[in-house]
Amino acid sequence: MDFPSEFEEIRQVLKKLFENYIEELRTRKVLFGPATKTELLNLQKKMATSLARQNRNFNYLLAMSACAQAIKIQHGLELLETQTLDSFNNYLKKIFEQASKKQSKGVIKLVSKPEFNFVYIRTNELLSKNYEHPKLKKLQEIIKLEKDENEKSKTIIFTQFRESAIKISKELNNISGINSRVFVGQAKKTSTNIKGESNITGLNQKQQKKIIEEFSEGKINVLVATSIAEEGLDIPEVNSVIFYEPIPSAIRSIQRRGRTARLMKGKLIMLITKGTRDETFYYVSRSRERKMETAIQDINKKLKPEEKQKTLI
Repeated sequence: MDFPSEFEEIRQVLKKLFENYIEELRTRKVLFGPATKTELLNLQKKMATSLARQNRNFNYLLAMSACAQAIKIQHGLELLETQTLDSFNNYLKKIFEQASKKQSKGVIKLVSKPEFNFVYIRTNELLSKNYEHPKLKKLQEIIKLEKDENEKSKTIIFTQFRESAIKISKELNNISGINSRVFVGQAKKTSTNIKGESNITGLNQKQQKKIIEEFSEGKINVLVATSIAEEGLDIPEVNSVIFYEPIPSAIRSIQRRGRTARLMKGKLIMLITKGTRDETFYYVSRSRERKMETAIQDINKKLKPEEKQKTLI
């Protein structure tokens, strides 16, 4: 699906802000390679370690602030491109809250920038007109079709972020015949509850078990899960698995796909927005999977016949 032009306007403003911070890091001669999220996080750790030894390095202090804001913007771009507009807007609100609590001078400067305020105002305007990420509408269409084709169908939807899971589940529950629940792990901090109504601290083991039982019995027919459902829990086989976004981890992709039915015909559906990191993550994951397959084949070829036999017993 295409990335909406209304979102593109916001993305370009955020990218400009991001590049300004990256230019500052390069000018301060602390960043030399690509400005990826991983590189920025590594740089942040490196500077923090150095500052622990020499806290009067003002160049590092200012660079640390720029790096922190760049990471915030990078995360915001990921939410805008791959998640829901609602979760992106909630993230902007959290940044404003950080500024109001004066958590750092850097975040106070960030929210005072006209570009950042434009992004926030524009996002609220779009939400007031009921705009959302096209993935959400497409997902509703897919779930409705699955239900129409098979009244007893069960689906697991994977998403990276808890807030997205809450929004997705809430929207799917507007479809006739769909009873969706969010399936998340335990959390130390409070968040919106699984129905998007009040605050909860995540799901404890007892709550998780109850949801799985109801899913197995068909009382719940859609689970919207974060990474916890990839991790070997005893979740019933399902008719379809949907990736709300691709993930770059090959192992996690394989774990997610493993949730499709093994005793019946199962579907795997992946939602990808053109021209976003969705495409990048998809190709990275596929490349890593191919490398894993090649490595396993090479190991099998090198095993002696008797060793191969032992591994099969």
